[in-house]
Amino acid sequence: MQISRLVLFSFLVSAPLFLQAQSNKPVGGHFGIKVGGSLTKLSLSGTSVNIPKQNLDPHIGVMYRYRYHRLVLQPEMILNVKGGSFQVEQTSGVRQTINNTYTYLSAPILLGYIPTEGLTIQAGPEFSYALNQGSSNGPGSKSDLGAVLGVHYDFLDMLDKFSLHLRYIYGFMNVSPEAGATYQNRVFQASIVYNLYPKKKKPGQK
Repeated sequence: MQISRLVLFSFLVSAPLFLQAQSNKPVGGHFGIKVGGSLTKLSLSGTSVNIPKQNLDPHIGVMYRYRYHRLVLQPEMILNVKGGSFQVEQTSGVRQTINNTYTYLSAPILLGYIPTEGLTIQAGPEFSYALNQGSSNGPGSKSDLGAVLGVHYDFLDMLDKFSLHLRYIYGFMNVSPEAGATYQNRVFQASIVYNLYPKKKKPGQK
């Protein structure tokens, strides 16, 4: 169910991909606001009675995108929830679902390459700080480090101020609050970006 919802979301926002992408200035930067959904799950190893499951969680953030011809530098700041959920088998044999709320303030720093106008392939590290470490259903570590691989796509025409982000985040650090077990974040994100492009100068204006 979670996967089908995100697939539907991605289809709806990516329908304009069939249109030609807009051309951005070859050199320059701008800010943007992003919002979307994440498929979150924990990779689990070690001793644990928990069975990791996938959740659909929200995220919201801001970015700054600087382009130099075909190269792009894109730092971001994102408030997001990770951790997925667990199924735990009770003594009665009934399984209970526990939703994890690993709330992070994350700062991905991405480098990108533009193979064709409108499409950027991006990769880089993501540094995360847990806002609810030690709380009920929160992570056991205050920090996390992940690797990001994804794409940025610019829309055209009536949607020329919007972009689409699709990315996968692979967490390296153990964020488990449970002794004897290792939890690592795994996240697939789909985001819509509203780009705050600088106003175009009028003819003759300096």
